[in-house]
Amino acid sequence: MKKLLLPVLMIAIAISACTKEGATEGGTDNNTDTTVTTPVTGADSVVTFQDVNIGWSPNSSTYGRVFSSYTGKVYLDNAIPDTMGKYIDLAFNYFGTIQMNFLSADDASFDLKVTGAKTTLVRNYVPADTFAVSAFDTLTHAVTLQKLYVATDDNSFGATDLPLLVFFKNGNGKKGIVKVKSLASDHIIADVKVQY
Repeated sequence: MKKLLLPVLMIAIAISACTKEGATEGGTDNNTDTTVTTPVTGADSVVTFQDVNIGWSPNSSTYGRVFSSYTGKVYLDNAIPDTMGKYIDLAFNYFGTIQMNFLSADDASFDLKVTGAKTTLVRNYVPADTFAVSAFDTLTHAVTLQKLYVATDDNSFGATDLPLLVFFKNGNGKKGIVKVKSLASDHIIADVKVQY
Protein backbone atom coordinates (compact mmCIF):
# COMPACT_ATOMS: atom_id res chain seq x y z
CA MET A 1 0.00 0.00 0.00
CA LYS A 2 2.81 2.45 0.87
CA LYS A 3 4.53 1.69 -2.46
CA LEU A 4 1.36 2.67 -4.33
CA LEU A 5 0.69 5.81 -2.29
CA LEU A 6 4.05 7.45 -3.05
CA PRO A 7 3.68 7.45 -6.89
CA VAL A 8 0.10 8.72 -6.62
CA LEU A 9 1.23 11.54 -4.32
CA MET A 10 4.08 12.48 -6.70
CA ILE A 11 1.68 12.65 -9.67
CA ALA A 12 -0.75 14.85 -7.71
CA ILE A 13 2.06 17.27 -6.80
CA ALA A 14 3.27 17.40 -10.40
CA ILE A 15 -0.21 18.14 -11.73
CA SER A 16 -0.85 20.91 -9.21
CA ALA A 17 2.50 22.52 -10.04
CA CYS A 18 1.71 22.64 -13.76
CA THR A 19 -0.86 25.43 -13.75
CA LYS A 20 -1.37 27.82 -16.62
CA GLU A 21 0.30 30.63 -14.69
CA GLY A 22 3.12 28.47 -13.41
CA ALA A 23 4.49 28.17 -16.92
CA THR A 24 5.15 31.90 -17.21
CA GLU A 25 7.85 34.02 -15.74
CA GLY A 26 7.09 36.48 -12.99
CA GLY A 27 6.79 40.20 -13.08
CA THR A 28 5.30 42.83 -10.90
CA ASP A 29 1.57 42.97 -11.08
CA ASN A 30 -0.81 45.29 -9.34
CA ASN A 31 -4.02 43.32 -9.27
CA THR A 32 -3.64 41.31 -6.11
CA ASP A 33 -7.38 41.60 -5.53
CA THR A 34 -8.19 39.96 -8.85
CA THR A 35 -10.27 36.82 -8.52
CA VAL A 36 -9.54 34.09 -11.06
CA THR A 37 -12.05 31.41 -11.94
CA THR A 38 -10.44 28.65 -13.98
CA PRO A 39 -12.87 26.23 -15.58
CA VAL A 40 -12.64 22.53 -16.06
CA THR A 41 -10.45 22.38 -19.14
CA GLY A 42 -11.99 21.60 -22.48
CA ALA A 43 -12.78 23.08 -25.87
CA ASP A 44 -15.71 25.06 -24.47
CA SER A 45 -14.02 26.48 -21.35
CA VAL A 46 -13.89 30.12 -20.25
CA VAL A 47 -11.46 31.70 -17.80
CA THR A 48 -12.80 34.61 -15.74
CA PHE A 49 -10.76 37.37 -14.11
CA GLN A 50 -12.73 39.59 -11.73
CA ASP A 51 -11.91 43.04 -10.37
CA VAL A 52 -8.92 43.69 -12.60
CA ASN A 53 -7.42 47.13 -11.86
CA ILE A 54 -5.99 48.80 -14.97
CA GLY A 55 -4.31 52.19 -14.59
CA TRP A 56 -3.99 55.03 -17.01
CA SER A 57 -0.97 56.99 -15.87
CA PRO A 58 2.33 56.23 -17.62
CA ASN A 59 5.03 54.91 -15.28
CA SER A 60 2.68 54.59 -12.32
CA SER A 61 4.11 52.64 -9.42
CA THR A 62 0.62 51.51 -8.41
CA TYR A 63 -1.39 50.48 -11.49
CA GLY A 64 -0.17 49.03 -14.78
CA ARG A 65 -1.62 49.73 -18.22
CA VAL A 66 -1.14 46.39 -19.98
CA PHE A 67 -3.03 43.16 -19.34
CA SER A 68 -2.33 39.51 -20.11
CA SER A 69 -5.31 37.18 -20.43
CA TYR A 70 -2.80 34.32 -20.22
CA THR A 71 -1.66 35.18 -16.69
CA GLY A 72 -4.57 37.40 -15.65
CA LYS A 73 -2.10 40.06 -14.53
CA VAL A 74 -1.76 43.76 -15.18
CA TYR A 75 1.88 44.80 -15.54
CA LEU A 76 3.49 48.06 -14.49
CA ASP A 77 5.18 49.96 -17.34
CA ASN A 78 8.66 49.30 -15.94
CA ALA A 79 8.05 45.68 -14.90
CA ILE A 80 7.14 43.78 -18.06
CA PRO A 81 9.60 40.91 -18.52
CA ASP A 82 10.72 40.60 -22.16
CA THR A 83 9.59 36.98 -22.13
CA MET A 84 6.03 38.07 -21.21
CA GLY A 85 5.51 40.40 -24.18
CA LYS A 86 3.97 37.68 -26.32
CA TYR A 87 1.32 37.16 -23.62
CA ILE A 88 0.33 40.84 -23.27
CA ASP A 89 -3.01 41.22 -25.04
CA LEU A 90 -4.41 44.60 -24.15
CA ALA A 91 -3.12 48.09 -23.47
CA PHE A 92 -5.19 50.94 -22.06
CA ASN A 93 -5.15 54.56 -23.23
CA TYR A 94 -6.72 57.30 -21.15
CA PHE A 95 -7.24 60.79 -22.52
CA GLY A 96 -9.75 61.93 -19.88
CA THR A 97 -13.09 60.74 -18.59
CA ILE A 98 -14.72 61.30 -21.97
CA GLN A 99 -12.15 59.46 -24.10
CA MET A 100 -10.44 56.17 -23.25
CA ASN A 101 -9.93 52.92 -25.09
CA PHE A 102 -8.27 49.54 -25.22
CA LEU A 103 -5.83 48.72 -27.98
CA SER A 104 -3.26 46.14 -28.94
CA ALA A 105 -0.05 46.34 -26.92
CA ASP A 106 1.90 46.60 -30.19
CA ASP A 107 -0.18 49.49 -31.57
CA ALA A 108 2.00 52.34 -32.82
CA SER A 109 -0.16 54.89 -31.01
CA PHE A 110 0.54 53.32 -27.61
CA ASP A 111 3.40 55.17 -25.88
CA LEU A 112 4.96 52.06 -24.33
CA LYS A 113 7.08 49.54 -26.25
CA VAL A 114 6.16 45.97 -25.25
CA THR A 115 8.85 43.64 -26.55
CA GLY A 116 7.43 40.63 -28.37
CA ALA A 117 3.79 41.76 -28.21
CA LYS A 118 1.48 40.19 -30.78
CA THR A 119 -1.35 42.04 -32.49
CA THR A 120 -4.69 41.93 -30.70
CA LEU A 121 -7.86 42.99 -32.46
CA VAL A 122 -9.95 45.26 -30.21
CA ARG A 123 -13.55 46.34 -30.66
CA ASN A 124 -14.21 49.17 -28.19
CA TYR A 125 -17.73 49.92 -29.38
CA VAL A 126 -20.20 47.06 -28.93
CA PRO A 127 -23.85 48.08 -29.31
CA ALA A 128 -26.12 46.83 -26.51
CA ASP A 129 -28.27 44.97 -29.04
CA THR A 130 -25.19 43.03 -30.20
CA PHE A 131 -24.27 41.68 -26.77
CA ALA A 132 -25.95 42.88 -23.58
CA VAL A 133 -23.80 43.81 -20.59
CA SER A 134 -26.03 41.59 -18.44
CA ALA A 135 -25.25 38.60 -20.70
CA PHE A 136 -21.57 38.87 -19.76
CA ASP A 137 -22.23 37.75 -16.19
CA THR A 138 -23.89 34.50 -17.24
CA LEU A 139 -21.44 33.66 -20.05
CA THR A 140 -19.83 30.28 -19.33
CA HIS A 141 -19.24 28.71 -22.76
CA ALA A 142 -16.36 29.54 -25.09
CA VAL A 143 -18.55 28.76 -28.09
CA THR A 144 -20.33 32.05 -27.33
CA LEU A 145 -17.01 33.90 -27.41
CA GLN A 146 -15.97 32.16 -30.62
CA LYS A 147 -19.06 33.55 -32.39
CA LEU A 148 -18.18 37.17 -31.58
CA TYR A 149 -17.33 39.54 -34.41
CA VAL A 150 -14.04 41.21 -33.49
CA ALA A 151 -12.29 43.80 -35.62
CA THR A 152 -10.21 46.78 -34.52
CA ASP A 153 -12.49 49.80 -34.58
CA ASP A 154 -10.34 52.59 -33.04
CA ASN A 155 -13.38 53.82 -31.10
CA SER A 156 -13.29 55.17 -27.58
CA PHE A 157 -15.68 55.40 -24.66
CA GLY A 158 -16.31 57.66 -21.70
CA ALA A 159 -17.14 57.32 -18.04
CA THR A 160 -20.83 58.00 -18.72
CA ASP A 161 -20.95 54.89 -20.95
CA LEU A 162 -20.05 52.51 -18.09
CA PRO A 163 -20.61 49.68 -17.61
CA LEU A 164 -19.75 48.53 -21.12
CA LEU A 165 -18.20 45.65 -23.03
CA VAL A 166 -15.07 45.54 -25.19
CA PHE A 167 -14.41 42.54 -27.46
CA PHE A 168 -10.91 41.33 -28.27
CA LYS A 169 -9.10 38.57 -30.15
CA ASN A 170 -5.51 38.09 -29.05
CA GLY A 171 -2.49 37.12 -31.13
CA ASN A 172 -3.06 33.44 -30.34
CA GLY A 173 -6.60 33.53 -31.72
CA LYS A 174 -8.38 33.48 -28.35
CA LYS A 175 -11.44 35.71 -28.10
CA GLY A 176 -12.55 37.49 -24.99
CA ILE A 177 -14.66 40.23 -23.49
CA VAL A 178 -13.68 42.98 -21.07
CA LYS A 179 -16.52 44.33 -18.95
CA VAL A 180 -15.46 47.78 -17.81
CA LYS A 181 -17.43 48.19 -14.60
CA SER A 182 -16.33 51.46 -13.08
CA LEU A 183 -13.83 54.28 -13.03
CA ALA A 184 -11.79 55.07 -9.92
CA SER A 185 -9.55 58.09 -9.35
CA ASP A 186 -6.56 56.60 -11.21
CA HIS A 187 -7.70 53.31 -12.74
CA ILE A 188 -10.61 51.37 -14.17
CA ILE A 189 -12.07 48.22 -12.65
CA ALA A 190 -13.00 45.45 -15.06
CA ASP A 191 -13.89 41.78 -15.36
CA VAL A 192 -12.48 39.73 -18.23
CA LYS A 193 -13.67 36.48 -19.76
CA VAL A 194 -11.55 34.69 -22.36
CA GLN A 195 -11.38 31.33 -24.09
CA TYR A 196 -9.23 28.89 -22.15
